[in-house]
Amino acid sequence: MNKLTNFLVLSFILLSLNCFSQTIDATIFFKDGGSIIGYGLIKDNKIKFRVSLDSKADSWDFEMVDKIEFQHFFEKQVYKYIKLNKTNDPVLMELVTEGKVSLYRLTDSSWISNYNFGYNQYVGNTKITKITNFVIRKNEEYPSCLNCELFNKWKKRTMDYLIDCQTLIKKIKSNELTESDLKEIVEYYNDLCTEL
Repeated sequence: MNKLTNFLVLSFILLSLNCFSQTIDATIFFKDGGSIIGYGLIKDNKIKFRVSLDSKADSWDFEMVDKIEFQHFFEKQVYKYIKLNKTNDPVLMELVTEGKVSLYRLTDSSWISNYNFGYNQYVGNTKITKITNFVIRKNEEYPSCLNCELFNKWKKRTMDYLIDCQTLIKKIKSNELTESDLKEIVEYYNDLCTEL
């Protein structure tokens, strides 16, 4: 087989696994400190969880659950319920890095239809993914959004939030660290700019 055929076969297998597997190895953590190992997935800000693959999935939300931890091969992915403001219910967000300042990510995907009006034909769908990043200190009640609103002011908001670390501010101002480096920025802050 040539490289293209190998690539297509491997892509088909990975796509099939992703499409047909409804759950991933996971541990659900409750607010009372308990936890259960099983299989889970996230849908509409709720956790669908089952203890075994042949059991019925139960639906859980922020009222009893603190977080869910997925095991992907050699990597863990944690989603935690975070309250964004005083009025709305908590939202499941991915914990990117944790420390004195923690970084959370909210990913929203949607599909848009493409239509070529010049040829009066449907062209297909395009998936649009929006990633919103939040930071929160251990003593804060609500997180601060770094790239919200129409105009992305992540740089100013990040520098304002981490103002007490001038070496980091210089790296952001000089574009040595960019928005794609937010995890590294927060880890740098936690490792080198906070008192132990």
